[in-house]
Amino acid sequence: MESYSTQAILSVADHGFTAKMKAAADSLDRLETGSKKASRGIMDIAKGVGVFKALSMAGNTLSNSLGAAIDRFDTMERFPKVMEQMGFSVEESTKSIQDLSNGIRGLPTSLDGITASTQRIAVLTGNLDMATDTTLALNNAFLASGSTTADAERGLNQYVQMLSKGSADMQSWRTLQETMGYALSETAKELGIVTGNSNELYEA
Repeated sequence: MESYSTQAILSVADHGFTAKMKAAADSLDRLETGSKKASRGIMDIAKGVGVFKALSMAGNTLSNSLGAAIDRFDTMERFPKVMEQMGFSVEESTKSIQDLSNGIRGLPTSLDGITASTQRIAVLTGNLDMATDTTLALNNAFLASGSTTADAERGLNQYVQMLSKGSADMQSWRTLQETMGYALSETAKELGIVTGNSNELYEA
């Protein structure tokens, strides 16, 4: 009788302990599952943000490229009309814009910037072909001398100003030395100035 009672008590006690342990294990399982779901949710959000940023960047790049293409098309269409009003033929103008576009391909120079310089030189000289060749040659000289796009445009503007005045003052020459020092040095050597000194070239 005593043995049966002891077994009954142990059975009840064991049942209570087992039930509590099972409940605790279930709670841990739920906690672990919830933690995994939360982690996956956070990762999914992070991935979503990453995808959104990637899509946003891709959209901006596409928009910028499209905008540049439209600007380029507008310039290609507008240039011959403007030059025709200045007295140049459509054939000359069309050839010029094609040469300018091809000449700056792969370079950081903007088509708008180089056409503006070409227009000014063409008006001063009355020769669009020469203006086109001169602008491209100068642009390449500036870039070959290590100038940035902004400096190349600054140098081109200074050259046009010198051309319009018909003389090169020292201040203008300094700008050219800053923006195309290497090209001036090489030009000096070609003209017989062995040292390649651009100041000697200026004096000559």
